[in-house]
Amino acid sequence: MCGIGGIVSFDNSEIDQKKSEIIKSSLNHRGPDHSLVRNISRNCSFIHSRLSIIDLNPRSNQPMSLKDDLYHIVFNGEIYNFKELKKELKDHGHEFQSEGDTEVLLAGYKIFGKEILYKLIGQFAFVIADFKKRTIFMARDRIGLKPLYYSINENHLVFSSELNAIQKSGMVNFSPNKEGYLSYLRHLAVPGDETGNQNIKKVLPGEFIEVDFHGSYTKEIYWDPINYISEEDISLSEAQEEFDNLLKSSIEYRKISDVEVGLYLSGGLDSTLIGSLLSSDTKLKSFNVDYDEVFEGYKGELDEAKFSSEIINVDLIHKSITFDEFKNIIKEYPILQDDLIGDEVGIPLYFLGKLANKNGLKVVQVGEGADELFFGYDHWLRFVNLYKKIPKISNISFGNIIESHRANLIINILSNNNPFPGGAVGFNMSEIKNLANFNITEKSSIINYSDSLWDLYSSKDDFSITKWMTYIDLKIRLPELLLMRMDKLSMQSGVEARVPFLDHRIVEFVLSLPSELLYSSDRTKPFLKDFSSKYIPEKVYSRKKQGFRAPISNWIQKDPKYFTDSIFEFNENLELFNSKKLQNTLKQSNIQKIWYLYNLSSWHLSRVK
Repeated sequence: MCGIGGIVSFDNSEIDQKKSEIIKSSLNHRGPDHSLVRNISRNCSFIHSRLSIIDLNPRSNQPMSLKDDLYHIVFNGEIYNFKELKKELKDHGHEFQSEGDTEVLLAGYKIFGKEILYKLIGQFAFVIADFKKRTIFMARDRIGLKPLYYSINENHLVFSSELNAIQKSGMVNFSPNKEGYLSYLRHLAVPGDETGNQNIKKVLPGEFIEVDFHGSYTKEIYWDPINYISEEDISLSEAQEEFDNLLKSSIEYRKISDVEVGLYLSGGLDSTLIGSLLSSDTKLKSFNVDYDEVFEGYKGELDEAKFSSEIINVDLIHKSITFDEFKNIIKEYPILQDDLIGDEVGIPLYFLGKLANKNGLKVVQVGEGADELFFGYDHWLRFVNLYKKIPKISNISFGNIIESHRANLIINILSNNNPFPGGAVGFNMSEIKNLANFNITEKSSIINYSDSLWDLYSSKDDFSITKWMTYIDLKIRLPELLLMRMDKLSMQSGVEARVPFLDHRIVEFVLSLPSELLYSSDRTKPFLKDFSSKYIPEKVYSRKKQGFRAPISNWIQKDPKYFTDSIFEFNENLELFNSKKLQNTLKQSNIQKIWYLYNLSSWHLSRVK
């Protein structure tokens, strides 16, 4: 796990070393063990900050080059099956100089080209300078576990693990992405290849981009979950046996490390199940955070985490977050989150990373992804139960109707429109249109990103509404929100999070299962709960889902003016919203929506001041 960056000029002009050094220093938190700028050629500079996890020897430092000096790489992440691939590459004649996965990846590219992507099991973002083809090859893992940003124009390409590093380099101006901002309010992240800065893009999950040395480029999606959605003929017992093999394999792969591996333990089903399999041969450290105050409507996780830690025999290390700590971190949060991430859970994740780092950990396993794969949310259950009761009627005009989430849902179901824009929804489209200072009409707009995915998905012959919910969250909520908050906030402390449930083999398998194995009308996660019964007590998997939360509403109520002042200042600066409607929204909205607006405003203001 590391931070990567680079600059490539297309006019053969010499790279400004100062700009490369700025990118490197901006990434030091991601890789505190070693950092280096290397000028691969006059017009190509690669940058790497290393968090040493596999092959701690300096021979695995990056940027790395092969002996022929034609192939050079910067790589962030882990290739878990690198030992198997290494044997295959030796059979092709490659002589290895190191013991880690970086050289395996680079040699694999040299021998197999882009086809190496289909052989990889891991989480990764990497960039290769191929001087034989005279191209730059950029790729991101299938699920989007690792980030990769870039900006390209007629003069240069600049790329990095973080948006902040590109902007700080001075090579790219900040240009607020107004439609991206509104899309953030809807999806709680900017989906697709967009970011909050119009001049910076993302490499998509499952995508590679090839740029020639003159600046022309092509993009290709090499993996998309929609291609694995089916309804295979398999029994429950057969499915659970296969899942057992896949999950154990995934966890074993994610134990591969030359440093200690820990666990983020909430005490819920997902992290407890991972811990029960992870700790079978050694007692490991687990980490949990809570809050030093009792909040109405919020029940802390500490008791559950303590119970689970005893069941699975792990050491539990705990921290209580104070309101003063929250006040201090909220000022830094716009920079810490890097790109726009609407979920306030990034705050406790930041403290979890600090806690793990303080206790000597660089690697943890986490339970992300299980809810999205296995139907783990109560609101998913309510939605599908309602969906099944309502017949769909085409071409209905509803005229003006009282706006509510439930009303919108019913209208969309009846109209065959997108009924479920994702598991993370801030404002609905009517609220956004009401707030915005400009007309939103284009169907292809980034604001309507989830609707365009619905149009693609709903045309499938083997349509399943339950698989749609997993698909949309695999396309938006997981890669752009949940996984980015995990990456950005854990890596602030130099801690790598590994996600066993999101091994692509597990994702493909679950997407192929019959929907009736994954959905039950009266409980969430039926498949995973039944599976877990042989590893953990019923008291753990039958508990009502608590969720990993931050009591943001309670904190905002202590000083609401601080948050609303920022929102008004932002709107004066950009005039994104109708000012009167914004005032009404702040008066009428729940406090959670004030947080979404504040997070947007503080993120923007931190980049224009």
